Amino acid sequence: MSKIRLAIVGCGTISQLNVPGYLEHPDCEIVALCDLDETRAISKAKDWQINPQIYTNYDSLLEDDSVDAIELLSPTHLHASQIISGLNSGKHISCQKPIATSMEEVKQIREAVRQNGKIFRVTENFLYYPPILKAKELIEGGAIGTPSLVRIRTIRGLGSETMIRPEKDAYVWRRDPSKNPGGMLYDDGWHKYATAISWVGNVEKVTSIVTRTEDFLADTPSAAVMKVKDRDCLITIDYSSASEMTIKGKYYNADEFFEIIGPKGTIWVTRCTGELLDMPPVVLINGNETTSYSVPSDWIEGFKGAAKAFIDSIIKKESPDMDIDFSSQVLQVALAMYESSDTESTVHIKEV
Repeated sequence: MSKIRLAIVGCGTISQLNVPGYLEHPDCEIVALCDLDETRAISKAKDWQINPQIYTNYDSLLEDDSVDAIELLSPTHLHASQIISGLNSGKHISCQKPIATSMEEVKQIREAVRQNGKIFRVTENFLYYPPILKAKELIEGGAIGTPSLVRIRTIRGLGSETMIRPEKDAYVWRRDPSKNPGGMLYDDGWHKYATAISWVGNVEKVTSIVTRTEDFLADTPSAAVMKVKDRDCLITIDYSSASEMTIKGKYYNADEFFEIIGPKGTIWVTRCTGELLDMPPVVLINGNETTSYSVPSDWIEGFKGAAKAFIDSIIKKESPDMDIDFSSQVLQVALAMYESSDTESTVHIKEV
C-alpha cells in the first residue's frame, strides 16, 4: 500500500507538537507545507528533515493532486472555510481544535462532510494521552463503578524554560474578539470538555461563572458545573492563575489534575501539560487499596497518538474519534461556558 500523502497547513507554534507523530508514522509522508510566511515553512522543513512542496496560498495547495490529506493548524476563524474547501477538493481533513467559532459554521461543515464522504475529524491530543486513556480503560472496566462526578482543575502559572517557544504572532488573533469567541475556556478548555465527555458522555446543561479581565485570554478565576445527559453524573471544571508560581514541565506553563469518582472508588490523573505533582500519572483508590499506574506521561505522546489515529482512520476507512458529531457537542459546551456566565443562567445543550 502507498503512503498517505499529507500536507501541513500552518507551521506556527503548535506544529512543533502535531507534526512529529506524522513524521514517525510508517504509512505517512509529508509532501507539502503551507504557511503565509514562506521562510517559516522552509525553516520547519529543514528542522523536520523533509523536502516538501512549499505553499503560501491554501487554494494553490488544494489544486495539488499529490496531496491526499491535510492537517489544518491555522487560526480558528479560518477553520470553517478551510475545512469546507478542503473537503470539496477531495482531501481528507484533520483540523486543530476548536472546530470553528460558531454553531452556524459547524452546520456548514457538517453539510460538506455529508456531501463529500471524506474522513474528517478535529485534532484532539488529550484523548490520546496515555494517562487519560488508562483512566478511560479503568472506568470502562468497572474499577470505580458508574462515575458520578468528574473534576478537572487547571492552573496557569509563571513557568520556567519550556520546550515550546510561541511564534511572535501566536496570540495576536487569539486576543482579537472579532476572530476568537473566547479565551482559555474556549481554546484550552476544549481539551477538558472533550476529555470529560469521552469518559462519561454528552453534556445536558452548563452553569458557569467566568471572570473577564483586561487580558482577553485569561478567564481566571472561573468555574463551571455540567450535568451529564441521562445520567446522575456531574462534571466540574475550574481555571485559576498562580502567576507567581513556577510550574514544572517541558511544554506550556499550565498544569491539570483530573479526578473521576464512583461508588467503588476514585481515579486520579495527576499530570498532563505540566508536571506539578511528583506522583504516578494515574492512581486508582479503592478504600484501603491504592494502585499506581506508570504509563507513559510525556505530553507529546497524546499528539503522536492523534496523528496515528488520523492516518489509520484513512487507511482503514473508519470513522475517527472526534468526528463532526463529537466536535459539535464540545463546541456547544465551550460556547455555553460564556453564555451561562453572561446571562447568569443555566444553558441547555441542544440536540444537533
